[in-house]
Amino acid sequence: MNDYNRQVNADFIRHLESADPVNERINLLMSHIVNAHQIWLERMRGERMSVKVFELRTYEQLSNQIEKNHKDTAGILESKSLDEAVNYVNTQRQRFRNTIAEMFLHLFNHSSYHRGQINQLLVQEGKQAMVSDFIVYSRTEIFE
Repeated sequence: MNDYNRQVNADFIRHLESADPVNERINLLMSHIVNAHQIWLERMRGERMSVKVFELRTYEQLSNQIEKNHKDTAGILESKSLDEAVNYVNTQRQRFRNTIAEMFLHLFNHSSYHRGQINQLLVQEGKQAMVSDFIVYSRTEIFE
């Protein structure tokens, strides 16, 4: 899922750069996807949030953070157990405890949900949606 998430997010950035959408919510949602991934990784490491949930970033900044998120995710997967429970505080200052597996499941589902919203907004502008189904990506060389 880490490889898929990195690839599909990077492809979305390239797609958005070429589609040049007008709706500002599209870039905001793409920023949110990448920012949320970063925030969940920081929670897993017991760090404070270094970015706001809806902080707007350029496509170049997003591309760089996508690569960093991929590398940091791999590092967590290598160094921690998926069963490890983590205490954290959300953006509303509520305390929670979840396993790393639950956090990653949420993170990847969250990203897919918002990519669907982006595609819907693109279609509303008359632009082409991007195919982002996992099964389509699983048939490509990134998984070979």
